[in-house]
Amino acid sequence: MTKEYSNAFWKTELDQILISHGVELVIISGFAAEHCVLFTYNGAKERGFEPILLQQGILSSNNDAIVSTYRERNMISYPAIKYLANK
Repeated sequence: MTKEYSNAFWKTELDQILISHGVELVIISGFAAEHCVLFTYNGAKERGFEPILLQQGILSSNNDAIVSTYRERNMISYPAIKYLANK
């Protein structure tokens, strides 16, 4: 899948791909916290998925944007993902 817009769900087949695989939880990481990461988080929420940000998994050229993107949003750490994957 090729992503051309800030929201990975916008004008892509991402939601259909996730639905076809029974995915409900979407863990999001990436660059441009204040753009792509945030817009994809919101896009997942709008489409009925449960979005979670990967702790220490988002970047930005603006450190304040990282802090504000994490604020009041669901977050998960890599060790927690690893633990849950082994259950």
